[in-house]
Amino acid sequence: MIAPAFLLAAALAATPDAGVDRLRLAPYVWIPSLTGTIGSEGSDAGLPPGRLDVDFDKFEENLRIGGAMVNLGWRGNRWLAYGDWTYANVRTEAPTSRGTLYSSVEAQVKGNIVQAFGGYCILEGPAVKVDLAGGLRGYSLMARLELNEGSLAGRETSGAQLWLDGVAAARVVATFAERWEAYLHADAGGGGSKLTWQLIGAVGYDFSWGGLFLGWRHLAVDYEKESFKLDIALSGPIVGAVFSL
Repeated sequence: MIAPAFLLAAALAATPDAGVDRLRLAPYVWIPSLTGTIGSEGSDAGLPPGRLDVDFDKFEENLRIGGAMVNLGWRGNRWLAYGDWTYANVRTEAPTSRGTLYSSVEAQVKGNIVQAFGGYCILEGPAVKVDLAGGLRGYSLMARLELNEGSLAGRETSGAQLWLDGVAAARVVATFAERWEAYLHADAGGGGSKLTWQLIGAVGYDFSWGGLFLGWRHLAVDYEKESFKLDIALSGPIVGAVFSL
């Protein structure tokens, strides 16, 4: 189930979005790094009972990324709605803190993230729009840790969880230099997660059919339940096109 080495997405929440009564679709590429802590049941890896936590702060060159995302967004006068589905598959390998027991550890985070927002434009000027929105973000994620052979034979441990967060968001779109737009999206929430938050910034150029954009996306989530732990951040550049439907 490894997808191509890019995240193919369609996200109004990550693209410039000016206009009235518009439906927009925006496929883009996201190439993130992954940092944080991943935890799973330690006894599955031949270790003492309890959770095995592994910190990933510096990743090797064999980072592998895959996935797909689809989003559709609508704006009508001051009202707006948008949502997306994301399938992600991120892998990386790093040295292990288990001494000579294992040579290295490979981590994989795989699964689906679905979010839906509804909102209202609180400021609509000739060059700037400010939106406030609220919604839900749901996760169905698997975390796998593979301890590669050292003095002990290789072992693998994994866990999976399904949870839901409430999220509040703010978005700012500024038009400048005739066809250029700058975009900033920020959201934060919790519920199932202790905390989840996201920042997206992009600059785009509008054509008659839609536009092109370039930016950066950072998504963080801190979730813990029994032996399953994900305290991670996905962060990296985005580039894509937006189509008016």
